[in-house]
Amino acid sequence: MQLNLGKFNLSNYTDCLVVTDGTLQQLYNIHGDNVFVIPCGEDAKNFATVQQLCSWFLSKNLRKNQTVVAVGGGSVGDTVGFACSIYKRGVNLLHVPTTLLAMVDSSVGGKTAIDLDGVKNAVGSFHLGDVLLDVDFLNTLPADQMQNGHGEILKYRMLTSQIDEIFAQGDIQDTIWACANWKQAVCELDPFDEGIRQRLNFGHTIGHAMELTLGIPHGLAVLNGIYYETLLAHKLGLCDQNYLTKWQNEVSKLVDVCPTLTESMLDATLQDKKNDNQLVTFVLPNKFERIQLPLAQLKDLLLK
Repeated sequence: MQLNLGKFNLSNYTDCLVVTDGTLQQLYNIHGDNVFVIPCGEDAKNFATVQQLCSWFLSKNLRKNQTVVAVGGGSVGDTVGFACSIYKRGVNLLHVPTTLLAMVDSSVGGKTAIDLDGVKNAVGSFHLGDVLLDVDFLNTLPADQMQNGHGEILKYRMLTSQIDEIFAQGDIQDTIWACANWKQAVCELDPFDEGIRQRLNFGHTIGHAMELTLGIPHGLAVLNGIYYETLLAHKLGLCDQNYLTKWQNEVSKLVDVCPTLTESMLDATLQDKKNDNQLVTFVLPNKFERIQLPLAQLKDLLLK
């Protein structure tokens, strides 16, 4: 997989098929016979959209050696990536992420997914694509979406001091490049998420549960997940009070943390894909090792 910094120009992709959403089509004048528009956000991530994409690929006689360019945030990348993974058992893909969250995380590593029956990313595949990072897209990104992206950036800052130091220098392009490169390096070591790559799931077990039960954006859910999973690590003796205070304060600078967890939120952790034998699986600081807990113990630790 190639990861590049550059500028997106639609005229460079006239021999490709381009997929985007309606908002981006209007913002950046992404029109043409080779452009397909899908719904915005999670509304795109379903079998109906994937079927429409595959039918369009077929009508355009998309060949194995041609490329599909996915221009958009994580929902566009997830949906188009999944369609590309199953059409003719895999066609070339280029991600052009347009949100901070997609730039630092979802566009890198080859995971694709759609939602099913209210469960986020219940159906998916691995399909590597190249990535073009164009930070100019951030100029039109709403403030809440920038905040959303900082959820994943904080995760990287906790995973490696190198990214935390780069972040402290204040250059967003350098931070994006560092996060994307670090994730790519980890994914190359563990492409199918069987070992070290699972560290990238820190904050996501509780985060995904809160995203599902509260309907909050992914990055904000991850920030809440980081807050409570660090608390869980402290209660299990995996990190000290200074570590807990430092990183919970960092979370609180970025988001108003959900003041309480509920039983329904923790019940939703049972749907996490990492789980095994009815145990809830976490990756917890500060060693970021895999921990499994019965749901009852998890509730005892976090609700009492």
